[in-house]
Amino acid sequence: MADQAIYKSQPVYCFTSDIDWAAEDALTIQQRIFDKYDIKATYFVTHESPLIRKWHREGRIDIGIHPNFLPGSSHGDTFEQVIDTVMKLVPDARCFRAHGCFDVTPITHALVRRGLLYDSNLVTNLQQDLRPIEHESGLWRFPVFYEDGTHFEWRRSWDFSEYKNLFSQPGLKVISTHPMITALNVTTSENWAALKEKFPPDKWVKITAEEIDENMAGEVQGTLAAGPQLFLESIARFARETGMTIMTLEELYQNFKNT
Repeated sequence: MADQAIYKSQPVYCFTSDIDWAAEDALTIQQRIFDKYDIKATYFVTHESPLIRKWHREGRIDIGIHPNFLPGSSHGDTFEQVIDTVMKLVPDARCFRAHGCFDVTPITHALVRRGLLYDSNLVTNLQQDLRPIEHESGLWRFPVFYEDGTHFEWRRSWDFSEYKNLFSQPGLKVISTHPMITALNVTTSENWAALKEKFPPDKWVKITAEEIDENMAGEVQGTLAAGPQLFLESIARFARETGMTIMTLEELYQNFKNT
C-alpha cells in the first residue's frame, strides 16, 4: 500500500465543489471548465438540482453531501435533522464536507453510523505536503489545499503564475470551489457580501445567466479579469498540460487510505 502513496513524491490533484445552493446557470458555467479539461469533480450537495442529477447519471461527476449545521439552517434544527435532509438527497453518500467545515465529534460519529467513509472537511491555506488523515471517528479525511473563498479572504493574488511552484510540490492538491464564486468571479470578501445581500436565499438559487453577467466581478469592457473563474481554469489547464495525476475523491480514498 505504501508504494501507492505517490502524493509523497508528486502532486496528486482532486477537484471538488460545494454547491452551496447555487443556481443551475452558475453550475453550468463551472462545469464547462471541468468538462473542458475532462475532470470528474466531486460536488457536495445542499439541495435538489436537476443538473447535478443529470451529470451524476451520466458519470460526469461524483456527489457527496454538504450538510449545514449552522444556526438557521434550512436543513434542520438538530444534527440528526440536518443529516436526514441531506441523506435524502444522496442516500448512498460515501463522503461529505460540512457547510463552513463545521466539525464536532457527535456529527462525525453520527455520519459514520450513516455509512459515511471519508470527508474533505479541513481547509488549509495552500499547505504543502498534505496527506490523508485518519480521523478518530473512523473517517478518512482528505484536507483541502486550495479553496476559492479562503483565497479571497486572505486577499491573495489571482495571477496563477505566482503559485505554480506551490501547485507543483508533492502532496494532495484537493481543490475546493463554489459554483457561485466561480460563475460570478468573486474576487474579494466585500464583493461576496454585497452579492449575498443583493440576492437573498430565495433569489440566490434562481439567479439567471443574465443576472450573472450583470453582476460578475472583475469584468472590464466585456473581458473577464483575473479572479476565481480564470484561476480554476488555470489550475485545471496546468494539471492537464503538465501531466499531473488527477483523481476523484473516491479514488483518493480507494488508493490512499492507510498510507
